[in-house]
Amino acid sequence: PGVYPIARGEQLSKVIERAGGLTDISFPRGAIFLREELRDRERLQLEELSRRLETDLATLSLQLAQEEGGKIQSLEFVRELGEQLRAVEPVGRLVINLPSLLEQTRQGRRSDLDVTMEDGDRLYIPAQIQEVTVTGEVFYPTSHLYQKGMDRTKYVELSGGITRRADEKHIYVVRADGSVETGSSWFDVSGKNDIQPGDTIVVPLNVDLVRPIARFASISKIIFQLAAAAVGAKAIGVF
Repeated sequence: PGVYPIARGEQLSKVIERAGGLTDISFPRGAIFLREELRDRERLQLEELSRRLETDLATLSLQLAQEEGGKIQSLEFVRELGEQLRAVEPVGRLVINLPSLLEQTRQGRRSDLDVTMEDGDRLYIPAQIQEVTVTGEVFYPTSHLYQKGMDRTKYVELSGGITRRADEKHIYVVRADGSVETGSSWFDVSGKNDIQPGDTIVVPLNVDLVRPIARFASISKIIFQLAAAAVGAKAIGVF
């Protein structure tokens, strides 16, 4: 571990080689690669989402003022989303497939998975991970010891099951490498989508239950962004 000067055009596999390679207890599937340029880009995206939410909030306020009784719950929910969004810190994580990259490198093959390094890039390779995390609209968001063959439904049940506000049809998984697999991926009969150590199962909020905010296209995207940011923040908490 350490800080390494890089040559122009040098790739990630070469830097790992210079660092002596991985240890026997490493968890390459959970490797975290951070880049300053990506963090700046994420910051701009978050600012744009925040502006869009402010516009939605103004429109929603006018609509609720015209409705009999006014649905304050929806208004407060949107305001809370805005506060959460403003509190999100951009991560700048680049999803990489380090196990496949290392395997191709060992075989002496040039890999399209390799990353050309830039100044300020950071790579963290954690030790072996044994847990699966369940978060979102469940009664007891927590982590569970990984059990081979156990599917996402069972892990959700171990967290007390879903709440009334959950969107059961759109549960998704943030993999240990930072990639995301949505509900439609779970019908892959090959079994490659089984839950693995380091994965996070996210049970999202069903925005249809909080009318009339479901009419605003940005709400679902913001909820997804907040959940992904929370998972990313947990992952990079090791730094």
